[in-house]
Amino acid sequence: MRHLSRRRALQGTLALAAAALAGACGGGTRPPQPAPRAATGTPAGSPAAGRSLSGTLTVSYPDELGKKPPYVERAAAELQRAHSGLTVRIDQRKQSSGEFYTALLHRLQQGDAPDVFHVSGERIGELADAGLIAPLDEYLALWPDWRYYPEGVRDGVHYQNKVWAVPYGLDTRFLYYRRDAFVRAGLPPNWQPDGPQGILAAAIALRDRVPDVAPYALYAGAIADTGTANHGFIPLVWGYGGEVQDRSGRWVGDSPAIRKALAHYARAFREEQLTPPELLTIARPWTVMRERMGAGTLGILFEGGWVYGNWPAADQRNVGYVLHPAERGGQPFTIGGLGTCWYISAGSRHKDAAWEFIRTWNSAETVARLNVEDPHPAARIDAVKVPEFAGQKYLVDSTNSLERARFLRPDAAISKVFAAMQAATLRAATGEHPPDVAAARYGDDLRAALGAARVVTG
Repeated sequence: MRHLSRRRALQGTLALAAAALAGACGGGTRPPQPAPRAATGTPAGSPAAGRSLSGTLTVSYPDELGKKPPYVERAAAELQRAHSGLTVRIDQRKQSSGEFYTALLHRLQQGDAPDVFHVSGERIGELADAGLIAPLDEYLALWPDWRYYPEGVRDGVHYQNKVWAVPYGLDTRFLYYRRDAFVRAGLPPNWQPDGPQGILAAAIALRDRVPDVAPYALYAGAIADTGTANHGFIPLVWGYGGEVQDRSGRWVGDSPAIRKALAHYARAFREEQLTPPELLTIARPWTVMRERMGAGTLGILFEGGWVYGNWPAADQRNVGYVLHPAERGGQPFTIGGLGTCWYISAGSRHKDAAWEFIRTWNSAETVARLNVEDPHPAARIDAVKVPEFAGQKYLVDSTNSLERARFLRPDAAISKVFAAMQAATLRAATGEHPPDVAAARYGDDLRAALGAARVVTG
């Protein structure tokens, strides 16, 4: 039942966030005060209150943008001031989240794991089922600030009736487009595409009339990591009126919408040649496509809400953003998610210190300011009242977008599902198989990876 309530609860969360934003913009209420501190510098109510922590705590996380390190270092310094016998070793990896996760799994399985780490909330089921992370219920029961995380957020980090992680920024996505390129192509600068076919139609106009701009970026194959699923295949299946999971969480292996989505790939890559072919071969294609969108040499890109803040202000004025369209008059939508979360390794010998780091890092001020610098809707409802957050139109729009969000149900086998999606999109994009055959092969791959009982035909 928790899986079925997650989507409704997360949507309700954003209604609360929007109300908090409105209160902040109009004066609002005074932000909540921090919990009283015990003599050691640890808040009362924490398992570590009244005693000093010692040892060496390892905190590991990926960061390609350079936004998080100051906040990680600040939390580490505060923790070391409060506990003179504690050393915090920071292990920052300049890797993509997928590269970091692959390496992390190896470290966790070899027993050479950090005490605290930072990966996507999509991984909760997989990590919990493997016994690689520690539940946080004991700590959260004593943390006064947990009440500032709305029910939808708290529900989202539950799995098998336990809480496994603490998020700080929720995920949303937008269909970005270059207004200046659209004007040159005779397209409206305030674009509202009419279904996924409207994306292809606009890309064709860009191809024909603005030759110095790549029309459309669409992620495919394993090279694009999780972007293939979250920024390509899944929104197209939903946009064409289908589902990737049924209500019980089983995966849909073939359906009219899946065939349409794969036909969309075939048109974009081969038939109309709208998408740069190097998307299938370049390392970290998301980095290149984001840079091209900011530079004005890419026309259309469905990407994370967090990328907008990395474009200079002048480029932001030329970048429009809309929700992903749905065909036949369906409501436009976004893909929502828990974003990146902090976890404690099950094998950590310093779990109390690991929790103190997570608690310290996830202050309202840090959550608000980091989500301003790296734009995401905030997980803490009190963070949206921080003036720096409430004054950003894009963050308000991002928060409101999640009222139209759709969410995947958690699945411990999500990595296997994503691999099947990567293979299917690559087959369609390269022409290895026509869309109908690629869809059938996708169903076969799911059954081979998950078992026939976990796959249905739509």
